[in-house]
Amino acid sequence: MALVALLGGLATSAGADSALQLSADALRKAPAAPSNELSVHAPTPHRLIAADGTALPLRRWGPAPEHEPGPQAIVLGLHGFNDHAGAFAATAAALVPESIAVYAYDQRGFGASASRGHWPGAGALVSDARRALGALQRRYPQRPLIVMGLSMGAAVAMLALHDYPALDLDAAVLVGPAFWGEASMPVYQRLALWTAEQVAPLLSVNNEWIGIEPSDDPAVLRALERDPRWIAAPTVKAIAGVSDLMDRALRRVPGFNGPRTLIQYGTADEVIPPAAVCDLLRALPADAPWRTALYPDGYHMLTRYTQAETVLEDLQRFIVAPGKALPSGSELSPADARDTVCGLAGR
Repeated sequence: MALVALLGGLATSAGADSALQLSADALRKAPAAPSNELSVHAPTPHRLIAADGTALPLRRWGPAPEHEPGPQAIVLGLHGFNDHAGAFAATAAALVPESIAVYAYDQRGFGASASRGHWPGAGALVSDARRALGALQRRYPQRPLIVMGLSMGAAVAMLALHDYPALDLDAAVLVGPAFWGEASMPVYQRLALWTAEQVAPLLSVNNEWIGIEPSDDPAVLRALERDPRWIAAPTVKAIAGVSDLMDRALRRVPGFNGPRTLIQYGTADEVIPPAAVCDLLRALPADAPWRTALYPDGYHMLTRYTQAETVLEDLQRFIVAPGKALPSGSELSPADARDTVCGLAGR
């Protein structure tokens, strides 16, 4: 009943699209400029309604059709494993001044979704992403639409775009892409994961025990510790699920033929190793419209580490001036990107 009452106070978006339930009160207000917060986790009045009726918390920043002149481009953000839509706050702060609207939702099983902590399956994650992208296309006709995936979100984006011509997007951005195929995982790691999944799939694994830092910014790490929507101890089943998702995404890469895509990866990434990104770059077709920027000493959370401003400036340029060089100078040719990353992996 509480959910019904909540949705009763929401309005469908322009064009009466049932997938986007946006607060009419919020839309009537002039959009506030996003802050430079590392993340936000306050309740949001907006929802993405999935194909099965599941309501997922939805955040939006920037100009909307209700306020002229409206956005010049739209970005849909897909967050990473254990994270939530609030992770795009810093990205929105960089893009909104360029008249770019940013949307992001808590993927099911994460954030404030009703199934938080439960792995939903790759199919559900991909279906939700396709529904969100389709709804934004209808809400903003004749405007460039870009999907931006962080880590796990990059894998979801790749699967959503694969063999789905209805999604005619302008571009994609894959940040710290999680395309870690089983072939590049050490045997002991695969065996341990398989064993744990068989014996104790609901066992939680604390991130601190793993000993991996996603950022070098102490403020970011403190913010994650205090974030009530961040999942600090995912289950073995969820870890196995995201492993399968990454492997599926990597197997789709050889068939990738667009849209134009920017891959951003940091050489100090402790979450996704160079071997995984090496496999990704080797699998990408040579004639596909992809570009790669490598950031020396960049951490996994490239949009939330000490040099994130450089990464976000490149993102701005890629969206607003597609044919221009990235301002950081971090872009490499496809061959050089492969050689560099594969060299880091000892291949």
